Amino acid sequence: MPGDAIYNGVHMYLAESADGNLGPGRKAIDTVAALEPRRIVASHQNKNLDDNGARLIAETRRYLDDAEAALATHHTPVEFLHAMLQRYPEPQGPTVLWVGSRALCLAREGGDPVQNLVAAWL
Repeated sequence: MPGDAIYNGVHMYLAESADGNLGPGRKAIDTVAALEPRRIVASHQNKNLDDNGARLIAETRRYLDDAEAALATHHTPVEFLHAMLQRYPEPQGPTVLWVGSRALCLAREGGDPVQNLVAAWL
């Protein structure tokens, strides 16, 4: 997830965590939070939402928490996708969520993270 640290009203691209580790994403959020930004212009955002830095940091952290919880209790990409859509029905980008679902579930099975990422898109 190092490409985009903070999201705003869009499903996060979890497929960059193709090894199943969301820790680097959390570290990126911590780096942004340490700057204490009042506003954040997320590269992936719903144009109808504000740029409040504290809200975006908190929501991005919560999204990762929810993704980890869903991954722990849902064992197929479809189950994970539905759990996240139930929790976050409004955000844009369900295709990105689907690819992340596939990549994270493939990571559980092992294999090469790059090959898992490519397979998630197919």
